[in-house]
Formats: sequence, C-alpha cells, structure tokens
Amino acid sequence: MDVQTEILGLKLRVEDLEADRDMSGGQAAARQAELLREINERTRHLQKEIAALRGRIGEVCLEMGQDLAALQTEVEGVRRAMGPSFARVTRGCGGDAELRAGLAEGLAGVRAEMAQEFESVRSEMVDLGIKLDRLLAREDD
Repeated sequence: MDVQTEILGLKLRVEDLEADRDMSGGQAAARQAELLREINERTRHLQKEIAALRGRIGEVCLEMGQDLAALQTEVEGVRRAMGPSFARVTRGCGGDAELRAGLAEGLAGVRAEMAQEFESVRSEMVDLGIKLDRLLAREDD
C-alpha cells in the first residue's frame, strides 16, 4: 500500500473534476458524480488502511516492549551466571546504559518518522476534504 501515491491519484482526479465543471450537459454531471463516488470510496478505503496500520503499529510497539523486557531478563541472567567480576567489567564499560540509550534513540527516530508520515497523510486527507466540499458547494449552486 502506497498511501502517498493513492492520495496523489485522488488529487489528480479532483483536479480533473474541477476542470470538468466547466463542461456543459449531463455528461459532465455524471462524470462528476462518478468521480465523487470513487473519491469517497478511496477515502473510506484509505481510512480503513490507516486504522489497520495504527493497530499494527500498536501491536509492534507492544511486541518490542515485551522483547526488550525478555532481553533485559536474559542479560541479567547472563550476568548472574558469569559472576560479579563480569558484572563489574560490563558496567564499567557503560553496558546497560549505552544499550538503553541506543535503543531509545532508535525508537525515538522510528516514532518521529511514523508521526511525520501520519501527519503528512492527515494533511493530504484534510486538503482533499476541503476540495471535495468546495466542489460539492459549486455543484449545488
């Protein structure tokens, strides 16, 4: 699923709809109605896909949290098995703190990127909604 490509396609269709509004006769009205139906169907489809993506992202975050907790438990078990001298060496090198900082940075980067993508999609959806409202208002006039 390429949401941005889908949105670009919708934008092009809205522009075609705006261009067709100057055409006369029932043919233009039928084409406009068909395009509006298609835009509405695609918008609903995109909204469903976005909701599914959000759900999957939540699942992935939960799984990552569980995996990190399991990894932490395993690291602690290895430290206990290796004895106190190994624990002193790894803590002296930064061990846990560096690992956590690295994971936190990576996770923050992924979250920021995902937030930016969702904001971009939301912005495009709002733009399409405004254009649709404007076209519907013109059609009513």
